Amino acid sequence: MPAFPFEDFIAFLPTLLKGAKLTVLLTIVIFALALVLGLLVALGRLSRYRWIRIPLTAYVEVVRSTPGLVQIYYIFYVLPYFGLTMDAIPAGVAGLSLNYAAYLSEVFRSGIQSVPATQREAARTIGLSYFQTLRFVVLPQAVRIVLPPIVNYLLMLFKDTSLLSVITIQELLFSGLLLAATTFKHHIILTEIAIIYFCICYPIALLATFLENQLKNKRGPLLRSWSAAFRRSLPGLTRA
Repeated sequence: MPAFPFEDFIAFLPTLLKGAKLTVLLTIVIFALALVLGLLVALGRLSRYRWIRIPLTAYVEVVRSTPGLVQIYYIFYVLPYFGLTMDAIPAGVAGLSLNYAAYLSEVFRSGIQSVPATQREAARTIGLSYFQTLRFVVLPQAVRIVLPPIVNYLLMLFKDTSLLSVITIQELLFSGLLLAATTFKHHIILTEIAIIYFCICYPIALLATFLENQLKNKRGPLLRSWSAAFRRSLPGLTRA
């Protein structure tokens, strides 16, 4: 069995880490956008107005019923026919943001709906507005429920940024494939890519497990701190 070529492993590392840096930056930007859009879509789908609810429901169903890769291709290659041309990185960010926003909206919607309606009614009886009820009553409890699946979606997104290689964004996988095309050392480069993905994704997976355990243990320190902050917020609001 031939010895593992550690010299090549070290030599390829700077190029792959540069691609990993772009992957991390893309993940942060896309996930931040998807969180905001997902929450807005979830609130819109819970609206009593059909002109808001129906288009957002159609958006979610279309995104969930088509592959993310097709959506990225469509934004990058098809929209220019309608006069909307985007560079590779903005197109990739838009494609994955819209894709993950649809899935996260369902997570947020289920979390919001899990809060008992009696708590909303109690909030209204003490004079809280709709947005105050969301901020101080509904969302603090919903976040505790949706946090573990949200972290899992973050883990999925980090790996799904590899889809952006199809529109020539030089993230981690595409950087490795370019390097392999010139050196023909696929076994070393792909092994190194897998190790980098694991080293970044495994801590996120541990975080998801930790949050799930916190939710199962209602006396966990994380939940106690959230509950205390929630209890402190309402008296100050009602006194105002």
